Amino acid sequence: MRSELIAQVLRFGAVGGVGFVVDGGLLWLLIGLEYNPYLARALSFPVAVIVTWALNRNWTFRATRDASRKGQFRRYFGVQIMGSLTNYLVYSAVIGVFGTASLTIFAGFALGSFVGSLLNFIGARHVAFRV
Repeated sequence: MRSELIAQVLRFGAVGGVGFVVDGGLLWLLIGLEYNPYLARALSFPVAVIVTWALNRNWTFRATRDASRKGQFRRYFGVQIMGSLTNYLVYSAVIGVFGTASLTIFAGFALGSFVGSLLNFIGARHVAFRV
């Protein structure tokens, strides 16, 4: 059981890395198009949620692939909302306190993503992809 948990954490981290790149890439694209950084983040995150759900369903928690896609996605999305609210609050707090310089936006993005990912793994394992 312990080796399975470690494998899941590693796969979840790899999927999170993909989500981070998708989310961050879209965030930077939107900011480059002069979107407000708060709106840009609100738009980039749902795209990353869809990408990470598909990867987690088919790789990280593959034993649960036979479960209802709709039910799993609803639960996953609910978990992600909780993680994303935490993520967004951390992101907003960092840029609210330290400003909107590029490095500050990135620091808020990275810190928010890290804190949110901890909550997301627990929720994904125990709520969204439960067997």
